[in-house]
Amino acid sequence: MRFSLKFTRMKRKSDEEWAFDKTLAQIIQARRSKLKLSQLFISIRSGVSRITIGKWETGEKTPIAYDLYNVLKVLYKNPSEFWNDFYNTFEKSASPIREAADKKKYLDYIAQSRKNKTANNKNVKRSHQASAEE
Repeated sequence: MRFSLKFTRMKRKSDEEWAFDKTLAQIIQARRSKLKLSQLFISIRSGVSRITIGKWETGEKTPIAYDLYNVLKVLYKNPSEFWNDFYNTFEKSASPIREAADKKKYLDYIAQSRKNKTANNKNVKRSHQASAEE
């Protein structure tokens, strides 16, 4: 019997994904602390393992929607309250990242446009030279 080990490459998180995970971690941990609830208590009430909740709170793991919803039902009377908190906090941390990315894209676009314009000018000069020689 032959066994082979396959290693899959994990996708590297973008700065915005890191900001998302960090914001999520901060809000869940802050809410849990405010309510003075342990990870174990939330785990028992939500059906999500204590270790998983701990990984969320450190930003080590991104939750799947169903598990997150179950935890939010324990932490909030109405889980939509979480999204208000999350939106306000995330936009503050992600906004500079987006602005930097947009600026880089714009500068790359300008550089590429200039490069294309230079290449086009050279092609025009060559065609004029070729027609002048004829």
